[in-house]
Amino acid sequence: MGCTPIGKLTSGCPERYECPSLTAHDNEKCYFNGKTYKISDRLPDEEVAQFCSVLCYCRAAKPFATFRCAHIDCPEFFHRFDYENCLRTYRKGGCCSVKSVCGAERDKLAQCELENEIYKEGQRIQFKDNPCRTCICTAGFNANATETDPNCYESTCGFELFQEKLLYGGAVPVYKKERCCPWEWRLPQESDKVVRSAPAVSNDPNLQCKYGKLLLNVGDKLDMAEENQKMSCTCSVPPLLHCVLN
Repeated sequence: MGCTPIGKLTSGCPERYECPSLTAHDNEKCYFNGKTYKISDRLPDEEVAQFCSVLCYCRAAKPFATFRCAHIDCPEFFHRFDYENCLRTYRKGGCCSVKSVCGAERDKLAQCELENEIYKEGQRIQFKDNPCRTCICTAGFNANATETDPNCYESTCGFELFQEKLLYGGAVPVYKKERCCPWEWRLPQESDKVVRSAPAVSNDPNLQCKYGKLLLNVGDKLDMAEENQKMSCTCSVPPLLHCVLN
């Protein structure tokens, strides 16, 4: 969402995030990745290419303004593919493959190795310990220099495009281990209760997580009654609860 980290704890994590699209939301505007768009404004195609979307624009809607986009159906979605003899190659941040390489030509491609996995030039490299980061395998790839590799990038989650009613309607994203973007969303329930961890360190409302009618201090957990075996929600770094599937 393009939130700004504020402060720094001894753990290295931010003390909190500043998220104007949540705390100062204007229902007549759209928000994406830290930027604000007026009605009829267009999103640059390169910012939404990874979602297989183009021509996104902000339109008036109730209860919140929303983006409307055209969806791209990649040609490879409609054809059988010879996975044993061929591979698809990609560009950084793109949706559809650039081309297919087969047989002897495939064998000539440069190789990349990361976390004991072998990739061919043009393939997407996924990180086991950081599912939000992707690299495109290129000749000269250095597994020890992925932070500065221009062909590596952080994924952007598209919930501001596709789940805006949940996001701005009070729901919190629920994450799953080894997944980058939210797996599902949870709306506040009347039966929700706060489990206090300790006396509040600060009375600053900016250091609280607001969820429905509840205010949680850092370290507090959410008691979800019958759901508590399915997920856990904690106020770790305000303003949003951090919910993870168990």
